[in-house]
Formats: sequence, C-alpha cells, structure tokens
Amino acid sequence: MIFMGTGAAQLVPSPFCDCAYCRKVRASGDRRNIRGRAGFQIDEYNLIDLGPDTSYTAGLFGVSFRKTRNAFYTHFHTDHFSYANWENLRMCSEPISMNVWLSEAAYEGLNQANGFLTACPSEEFIKNSRFFQEHLTFHPVRAYETYQTDDLTVSPVWATHGGQFPGETGLNYLFERNGKRFLFACDTGLYRESTFEFLSGKALDLLVIDCTFGNEPLPENSSHLNCELLDRMIRRFVRDGVVTSDTEIYATHIGHQCGMLHDEFEQKLQSLYGRNAHLAYDGLKIRDF
Repeated sequence: MIFMGTGAAQLVPSPFCDCAYCRKVRASGDRRNIRGRAGFQIDEYNLIDLGPDTSYTAGLFGVSFRKTRNAFYTHFHTDHFSYANWENLRMCSEPISMNVWLSEAAYEGLNQANGFLTACPSEEFIKNSRFFQEHLTFHPVRAYETYQTDDLTVSPVWATHGGQFPGETGLNYLFERNGKRFLFACDTGLYRESTFEFLSGKALDLLVIDCTFGNEPLPENSSHLNCELLDRMIRRFVRDGVVTSDTEIYATHIGHQCGMLHDEFEQKLQSLYGRNAHLAYDGLKIRDF
C-alpha cells in the first residue's frame, strides 16, 4: 500500500502562495513536507482516487498502474479526479480496461458532462469517447450497501463533504479482505450519525483519515477535519469499537493551513493516540491490511 498524494487541493507548498507555512516548507529540505494531490494504491489491482499528480508520482516512486482493475472514487473534486489520467490510460501502448466505482450522483454528473461535450463533438472527441465506453466500466454505488470485487468486500459510507456535480456527496470506503478491515476516511468532516452507526462494532486494522487543517480552527460543520475534530472522530470510533489499540492510524489530505511540519505533526498525533498513529507523506509505503 502506498500514498500517491497526501496534500489538499492547493498542494503543499501551494505554488501561488507565499504564506509563512509555504515558505517554511520550501526551506525545510524535507521531502515529506511536499505534498501532491490525492491518490492511494491499495495494491497493484486497486486504487483510491486518481488526482492530477498521481501519474507523475507513480513514476517518481516506481509504481505501476498497469495491473489496475478497480479505481474507487470518493468524489469528483479536481484534486481527486483528473481526466488526464484516463487520457494516460488511452494513450499507453497496450490499453487496459478498468472498473470505476463512484456515487450515483457522480455517475449522473459524468453522463451530463459527456452529453454536453457530445452536443458539438469533434472527430477526436468521438474517438476518445468510444475508447472510454469500451475500456471503463462504471459501477454507481449506494452508501451502506456492500459490494464484492475480486477478493475485496467494499462498503461505501457517506462522508461529510460535497462534490463537483449537482447533488454529489462524497463517499468514504470500508474495505474488508482476509478477515481484516481498512477504512479510507477522506475527504470528510465529522461523520453523520448514520455512518457512525454503520461502522459501529467493525474493528479496523487500518484507518486512513482526513486532517486537512491541522491546528487551524474549524467550525463543527466543516467538510474537513482539523486535529480537534479528528480527535472527536477517533474518540467516537474508540467508544464504538471501531478503533482499538491495534488500529494503525494515518492522517492525510494535509493543507497549507495546517501550521505544522511533518515531525511536529506526527509527534502531536502520537501524543494523542500512541505509536500506532502517523502522518502520511507522499511515497509512504505501509503494510497491507
């Protein structure tokens, strides 16, 4: 398992920003502080999100997407989805086919966007569109229902986060395999009660979770987490038997508002949750779940 991108939408450091934090990151000399946009490889067959930087980071970290069978999209904000990645799929010497898992609202949004483009199609667009129809199989999913693909059992849950398309709400994913559980909880604010209830009693081996804003204050109804809201989430997970003393926790989706460089941020997480808590960084490889 590898983090292909652990930054928020504006990147870290943000290229157009000269705030104190971005200056500090540029001067740090620590590659862990430089963060591309979202992407995560579960294994050589399964990806979560393909943000606009993942094609580059795959080369940087020696990762191949060649055997990918499934791409699970949390939502279609442009830091989690890039059309250019599908173009890369089309332009490789021997194109592969891939399953795309997404919310029903995102599926409808993509169809509407495609309809708009085909209203005045170019010859090139028609050719490209035909390729995607042949090589991408879309699976619109519903929250709190369970799906099977290869050896993965997948249960989407509602995040507290919007999306690119009308009516789109972000999804998080609970993955189960060989008696182990992994929750990918990004992007999200505090969960709604129905998500807490669905997860209750399902002890996790691995939790990857949003902490976009770090020390920056946030309102309770935010669509992301900071350290205070993350703590509330994890305390609830502990109460519900979701997070145990054996759960590995990795915070990700870090924005330039967070205020802490890598080592300070990780020390804060470990002071709260012990040595099983970590701050993810681009290229970090972790054990399979």
